[in-house]
Amino acid sequence: MIKIFGQLLVLILCASCVSAFSPRTAHLPQGICTRDINEWGHAGNCSCESNLQYDPRSGLCLDAQTTESITIQGVVTADAMAIGGETTGFVIESKEGRSYELILRISDQKKIRKLSGMWFEVEGGPLVIHSVELKKRNSIIVERIRVLE
Repeated sequence: MIKIFGQLLVLILCASCVSAFSPRTAHLPQGICTRDINEWGHAGNCSCESNLQYDPRSGLCLDAQTTESITIQGVVTADAMAIGGETTGFVIESKEGRSYELILRISDQKKIRKLSGMWFEVEGGPLVIHSVELKKRNSIIVERIRVLE
């Protein structure tokens, strides 16, 4: 009885740890950006509000919170569209129904367009992009992507 209670307590504590996980918050830059284009297709630097820091991979201003990397397996779709153009154009949907926009390097974007509809494993930093029409967009800054066979 005590062993079962202990296991139940561990499950409850672990569930609260998972639910406490929160991705970084992202906002569009409000200031001046450089004219260069980096390997992610964004300006090399932009000015942000004082409590935010520019992330050249996403082209967005992020909060200072650090997050752990997540890994998702699912079908990747290229050339996704959204109201007001509020999308990266790339989406992964897991078999559990979780969906994330993917922020990819330009070289990966070209490869993914040819392999749209296939199963991939994606690893990267999660973030929520605040936008006008969709309000909150769950996204991943992809550090590693591979095709699953």
